[in-house]
Amino acid sequence: MTGKNIIKTLIASFVLGLCSCTNEDMGDSFDRTADGAIDFTIGVESSPLRRAVTRAGETPTYYAMKAGTQVRLKVDGTWTGKEPEAISQKTTCTTEASTTSINALSFTDSEMLYWDDYGTGDPANATNTANGVNVLGVAVDGMAEAPAITTEAEWESLSWPVITDGKNVLNGDIIVSNNLTNYTFANRNNDEAKKMVFVHPLSKITFNLKAGAGFTKGTVGATTNKFEKDPTLWLSNSTTLEGVGKTSNDYALTTGAVSIKNASAESDGNKAKLIAGTTSTTDADITVIKQAIVYPGTQLGVDDNTVIAVLNADDNIYYIKAKEMHDAITAAGGHTDFKTLAGYNYIINITVNKTGLVLTATVTNWVDVNSEEVHPVINVDATIGNGDTAPTKENVFAFYRSENIEKEYVKAASPTAKTDGSIDWTNTTTLYWTSHYQHYHFRGIYPEKTTVTTDDKGRQCVAVSNGDYDASTFPSNFVMGMPEIAAGTMCGNPDHEQVDMSIYGICAREAAINLNFRYMMSQVEVVLSTSAEGTHNHVDLSNVVVELVNVYDSGNILLKDRSAVVTGDAGNFTLPQVSTVDHKYLGVIVPQALTYTTAGAATNVRIKITVTNSDSTKDIYYADVNPILKKGTTELIAPNGKWESGTHYVYNLKVTKTEIKATASLTDWATVEADDEVWF
Repeated sequence: MTGKNIIKTLIASFVLGLCSCTNEDMGDSFDRTADGAIDFTIGVESSPLRRAVTRAGETPTYYAMKAGTQVRLKVDGTWTGKEPEAISQKTTCTTEASTTSINALSFTDSEMLYWDDYGTGDPANATNTANGVNVLGVAVDGMAEAPAITTEAEWESLSWPVITDGKNVLNGDIIVSNNLTNYTFANRNNDEAKKMVFVHPLSKITFNLKAGAGFTKGTVGATTNKFEKDPTLWLSNSTTLEGVGKTSNDYALTTGAVSIKNASAESDGNKAKLIAGTTSTTDADITVIKQAIVYPGTQLGVDDNTVIAVLNADDNIYYIKAKEMHDAITAAGGHTDFKTLAGYNYIINITVNKTGLVLTATVTNWVDVNSEEVHPVINVDATIGNGDTAPTKENVFAFYRSENIEKEYVKAASPTAKTDGSIDWTNTTTLYWTSHYQHYHFRGIYPEKTTVTTDDKGRQCVAVSNGDYDASTFPSNFVMGMPEIAAGTMCGNPDHEQVDMSIYGICAREAAINLNFRYMMSQVEVVLSTSAEGTHNHVDLSNVVVELVNVYDSGNILLKDRSAVVTGDAGNFTLPQVSTVDHKYLGVIVPQALTYTTAGAATNVRIKITVTNSDSTKDIYYADVNPILKKGTTELIAPNGKWESGTHYVYNLKVTKTEIKATASLTDWATVEADDEVWF
């Protein structure tokens, strides 16, 4: 096998070759897969406490993890006669998208484990083979990285703080599995025997906020009434706003240890102020859903009149008391002293009116954790050039992303641009959407060595300057790619906040993001000719200097929109000569206006031609660059009065002893279009 092996059934297999002696030594004709890969199914139990509180005869239910979740596994077994006999292997895998209640898993070759790595084919190991293997697992649903476990002891006691600042609160929702014990080779085809079940060792508190009477001017939420801004809600026993900051009123248990081996969590007793985080503003019936993860044993009010939360809704302060929650807990049963239990979701339904609160409450087992689909992988499609304009050698380009259109771009990956123009993402970082509602701006910069900097206004950019143009190298100067999004184009996922993607970025999706690459500089070419040799007004063009007068030599290309901003002072730039036979001069110029104002006077960019005669005298000629003729026509054009990115401007100048006869043409440069691959 090579590359990424994706198992498309509900059975997930994993294999990791060991360097020790295995039953492969039994003969050249031995097929390693005869014993088969260790396989199992995987799902999250909707009712983690079914063994303790579920009525006899009830069937447990499961839900699948979000696609792209990384799972860390520990698989233990023994092998009689092997030194040491105890075998413990750790590996990782990634969940695939599922339309059922169970995930398939994806492993790389180096992550897989086989039955014969635990001695199933060794006759001396028959007893231990019958005992099977034990499997432990840990993950955070939707996270691309499993919790870091660096020591053997952490499988029994892993320090785990929940999130208290209200940001990405579900990233603290660790799930663990310990139900696969004595899983034997003989039961490898028994679906129930190999079902790996993940449970929630922590507790969840959900506040369903519905904007009621008086909230008529807001924009937050999808219900009829809306909040003007996202409400703030925190857990506190305070009965006054001044008391919220007192640690004596904090009651949420926020730190402790999770035992993967025992599928349990135990608080260390530390209590902290906890802000519930917003997990949805798009529900048709609930204006804002806020949630918090806490350790089991968190006291939800000692008596019915205890305040358990404080809500700020559009600067109106409300105190949420425990009575409704106590009534619901009593009805659910299985609780002691109104303290949270592992795997329970305590739902408090709140209708917020300008005059007060209307409350109801329910307690449910954890069935709504996976209520929204996640598109975890950022899928990027791009092409740089094709045919003659493809890269002349394989090179990487830098892939940037940011949540801010003007700044905070971070290089997230380095894909390889191949010589056929295709992009290879194999040897670079796999990128994930960090949230179902994430919006990003994406940029590609080729070649990667081009440096991103920040201008005096805090905008990220690439500094550029006038220079040579090398037609034999692609690109002769850098190209930049960005998604082409028309202004006003809204996020296409109806489950997301509908924002203008040209301003707020592209929302989480499964579809590929197409980067459109363009040259960021202008090409300016001057072609000289003269009258026939021997005529009275012939000019010897063998010793000529061609300069651009009043041009800016440097500038910045903004990552915001690929626009060019000139920097420094205007001066003269000598165009490099690229052909002595045809008298061609060609350079790469910072895109800029052809007329600008300095010291209160209008200044025009011009072409200066200096001819050095055989007697060392010099003749100087000038030609204007704006307006110019559209190629092949007599139509005068001035492209917005400036030299623009990705455009090739050609000025054909006939120099005689008495005058310059000038014509010019505008031709497109090899502008790289990643979407539709149109080439010029």
